[in-house]
Amino acid sequence: MMTLLSENKAIALRFAQEGWGTEPHWRQTWDELMSPDVIYHFNSAAAPIAGLEANKAFNASLFQGFPDIYQTMGDVIAESDKVVYRTTIQGTQTGEFLGVPPTGKGVKVNDFTLLRIAGGKIVEWWYECNLLAVMQQLGLIAT
Repeated sequence: MMTLLSENKAIALRFAQEGWGTEPHWRQTWDELMSPDVIYHFNSAAAPIAGLEANKAFNASLFQGFPDIYQTMGDVIAESDKVVYRTTIQGTQTGEFLGVPPTGKGVKVNDFTLLRIAGGKIVEWWYECNLLAVMQQLGLIAT
């Protein structure tokens, strides 16, 4: 019998793998795993992105910028109603990304995801990576 912690960890890992934006059926995975009113805190932005459909649109735009991006899973820790995992993401910017035209340059950066899970659904999501390092690697900001 799975414990709540192992169930939450399984949800988070499925989200990280099958819900990754380069997977062909990521949207269906999000429908299954996320609350319709999920709240996403992206890189300490002033305002979170609210709602499943708004988050799908935002995610699609990120992956259009880096269609070859992949992640390497690092640590995964579950406690109470939260799961955190660390990955390394790597890809080439061949499409528009956060309003930036394609640079053709590669990016490699570490990131952290924290998910709050309630009733078997992701209800809140925090994501942090070093966007300064991303912009430097894209040649948009001097190092």
